[in-house]
Amino acid sequence: MFPQRNKTALVLGVANQRSLAWSCALSLLRGEFNHVIVTYQNDRFQKSVKGFVQNYNDSQSTGDSVNSTNKVLSCLSCDISEESQVEQLFGEKIPLLLLRNKGPTGVSSSSSSSSTSLAERDLVSAPIKLDALVHCIAFAPSKAMKDSTVDLPLLNTDVKDFATAHCISAHSLLTVSRYALPLLSSSLCHTIQHEGGEEKEEVGPLSSSSSTNTTKTSIGSSSITALTYLGSTRAVRNYNVMGPAKASLEACVRGLAMELSPPPHCIRVNAISAGPVNTLAARGIRNFNDMRHQVQERSFLKRHVTGEEVGNAVEFVAGSRASGITGQVIFCDGGYSSWGG
Repeated sequence: MFPQRNKTALVLGVANQRSLAWSCALSLLRGEFNHVIVTYQNDRFQKSVKGFVQNYNDSQSTGDSVNSTNKVLSCLSCDISEESQVEQLFGEKIPLLLLRNKGPTGVSSSSSSSSTSLAERDLVSAPIKLDALVHCIAFAPSKAMKDSTVDLPLLNTDVKDFATAHCISAHSLLTVSRYALPLLSSSLCHTIQHEGGEEKEEVGPLSSSSSTNTTKTSIGSSSITALTYLGSTRAVRNYNVMGPAKASLEACVRGLAMELSPPPHCIRVNAISAGPVNTLAARGIRNFNDMRHQVQERSFLKRHVTGEEVGNAVEFVAGSRASGITGQVIFCDGGYSSWGG
């Protein structure tokens, strides 16, 4: 039997080691994924993200980590607000990274100076496929979130700030899904042909016809997972314009699930609604500590959820164990969303 292929996931939106995106990356690596690629926005985050990605890989090679076999992190830059960078990420950076790494074997730089072309696929056995995409990106201008001089912040949100919050927090899911589709879709299955005992990889649609000496093994389907928050469906004080933006994100999740889950693409699309975790992004919410305290008091667990717990929920829905789940928003908030007063 042909051995199981290494599985690769992409996690968008790492800022530091407290980011939910970073927690998701580590959980994916503890699970069934062998290679996780994380993205950071720009040069401001490059040095720190590369540093703790390298630290993780060093811990694997020295045996300091429990998961010490064939688990690798890579990092790439991508400003999601620049569509040209998204196009380059999926059209050039990720394919070249996967082509250069059989397994894979190392950390990518933030940009590729190599003259390597996609013709290398004929020379390298690594499939050009993503098995999971995790969207951990949200933003609203500070004026729309923390301006203490405005009594009615949502009512007074101007059209530019409203559009910015929706474009980066919600429409970006559509943008990355569109450019990632060739790497995620099962309509371009990466198959292994077994001809007379020789294994040969092919990239293309599965065909029902085959010779008696040839069998084909499909590598399988993929997933897209987004992070959201309860403010999408409930009125949450100080969540302001991010409430409508997260509602838009969740509507995109359901719409993408409807379009992409059936054959030929077979891509499951879900969202994890996380309880408030103290991250860099969360500090953009006015009186965030008050929000966390209220959730802790009213949640069934009587405590905060951790980034690791959120990451574990993402790892589950992104992986093969959740093969029957799509179009869903799954809560990881200690039961707070079910509290009735």
